[in-house]
Amino acid sequence: MKRIRLMATLALLLAGELVAANAPNMGMTTPWGEKVTSENAWRGYPRPQMVRADWTCLNGDWDYAVTKIKETTGRPKAWAGKIRVPFAIESSLSGVGRLLEPDEFLWYTRTIDVKKAADRRILLNFESVDFRAQVFIGHREVDVPHESLNVPFTCDITDYVVDGPNELTVCVWDPTDSGPIGATGKQYLSPRACFYTRCSGIIGSVWMESVPTSHIVGYKVTPDVARGCAVFTVSASNAREPKCRVRVLEGGACVAAAEGYVGEPLEVKMPAGFKLWSPDAPNLYDVEITLGADCVKGYFGMRSVERRRDAKGTWRYFFNGRPTFIAATLDQGWWPDGLLTPPSDEAMAYDIQTLKNCGFNAMRKHIKVEPRRYYHLCDRLGLMVLQDMPSDPPPKDGTASPDDGLATDTWRYGFYRRDLKRIMDHLHNAPCIVEWIPYNEAWSQPGAFLTHTTLDWVKAYDPSRIVGGPSGWDDFEGGILSGTKTGWKAVQTAHRPAGECEAGDTIDRHDYGKVPRTFPVNDRRISFLGEFGGVNYKEKGHLWDARGHFGYEQRESREALQEAYVALIDGLVPKAAEGLGGFVYTQTTDVEIETNGLLTYDRRVLKFDPAVLRAAHARIIAAAEAGN
Repeated sequence: MKRIRLMATLALLLAGELVAANAPNMGMTTPWGEKVTSENAWRGYPRPQMVRADWTCLNGDWDYAVTKIKETTGRPKAWAGKIRVPFAIESSLSGVGRLLEPDEFLWYTRTIDVKKAADRRILLNFESVDFRAQVFIGHREVDVPHESLNVPFTCDITDYVVDGPNELTVCVWDPTDSGPIGATGKQYLSPRACFYTRCSGIIGSVWMESVPTSHIVGYKVTPDVARGCAVFTVSASNAREPKCRVRVLEGGACVAAAEGYVGEPLEVKMPAGFKLWSPDAPNLYDVEITLGADCVKGYFGMRSVERRRDAKGTWRYFFNGRPTFIAATLDQGWWPDGLLTPPSDEAMAYDIQTLKNCGFNAMRKHIKVEPRRYYHLCDRLGLMVLQDMPSDPPPKDGTASPDDGLATDTWRYGFYRRDLKRIMDHLHNAPCIVEWIPYNEAWSQPGAFLTHTTLDWVKAYDPSRIVGGPSGWDDFEGGILSGTKTGWKAVQTAHRPAGECEAGDTIDRHDYGKVPRTFPVNDRRISFLGEFGGVNYKEKGHLWDARGHFGYEQRESREALQEAYVALIDGLVPKAAEGLGGFVYTQTTDVEIETNGLLTYDRRVLKFDPAVLRAAHARIIAAAEAGN
């Protein structure tokens, strides 16, 4: 009954019949946002695992304009003012704070100074643009438009630029949730409940770099702890020299090296006694990759992640060969001043370190791909990441995904699968990422057949990580089916017969009750509590919109909030002993009208005593270890 009431409430919220936030609170800032200027905005190299020495940061002030699409006959003749890159036009840190409408183009322009050289190429890199970006040098468009806020893109502008100053222009179109464009995440044109202010335009770093004509495009590294090696595959452009060299360094000294051919797997044998990466000991190895005159620097971590039976035959997460209980928060990565773009490295590090201080060993990165510098911080500070695939928001009428075979569903599925592959390739090298979660609560999710094929493909494409079964619902293979097909009633589905493939590694339940229900320990997949808690406390003076809040239960003091949290964790201790693989508590921070965070939205107040949370987490982890 609790489940039915919850789903009915969610349907009403999605229909917009309860209190919703209307507009950004432009007065709310974080301590780091207050320090952002056009001169210091995002000055770190944007790609920590593939660094080049010769690069130019293009973040800071650009000229901008907004035009009606139907009235646009060419690039703007006049500009509205300055916009700070890389912050969405809707954010206060952009210096504009204007909502972009689906019938408008957002234009950016600035001058770039270029020095051309023989046998060199000039690359223009964008970390993230939401949603469609067209890039121009002068009058000429460079390459085809890029679509997707979730993956970066690069334009070779060598043949478009001249020595000296050049006019760079970017035209952006972003319909947000007004059309089936793919993975928009939790943005809504009309924010409500757990859906937030839209973000448009350049929302990630922009930079130029000069590279040899024959240069490294990227590399993929996969640790193989059992065999004591790391497997590298290097991709290149105009590779005149077919061989590349990989050097692994520790403390500046080379400890392993190998040569191999571009495009082919290259095994680098690690030294005896090599160090493993873990949250308790986030050991990283530096790497240098050389191809002819080109050299890039990065890092990687040696670690293993798998689903395995413990001594009692129960399926659990195994990390570096040991059963590991996942204690995580739902982390949405939204900021009151930067929206989808964090204010700075220091801001991101604060969130990550706060979770570690509170005794969490992981986060579930929810419906968002972060900048690469974020994952670098998780790698360096030691926090595991369960990575969601960003999805379309669910339909505004509160319904779940349509049935298999509907035209809109199958059309969206193709775009989704392409974006999923690009995201997995983009983030593959981050050792902190231990699990892919392709589907959340049926958003962008098709029916049984296409769901199974997605999960099956993810497992085959990246066997080095766990594949989360559909998180929450719809799980057609032993989990919960809930949506318009069932009238919002939670229906338990049956596991597949023995011998038939169940594609996911976890069976994942969401339950926001006072005593969260979990799936029983089963013989097919790891039992996991993918969302729970969501207990609200409204910290006065730190609210995005004081008129309302969205959550599940309300507490009137920090003390009562903390007591509720500890009671939830202690209630899960017996289940951890029986075989529960882990939990995800909602959530790291308040977000707009959600007030169920450990931290307030502005990150100025931590509502809990970290020592109390560490002790609670130690109890549940000890129970899980004793139950192995």
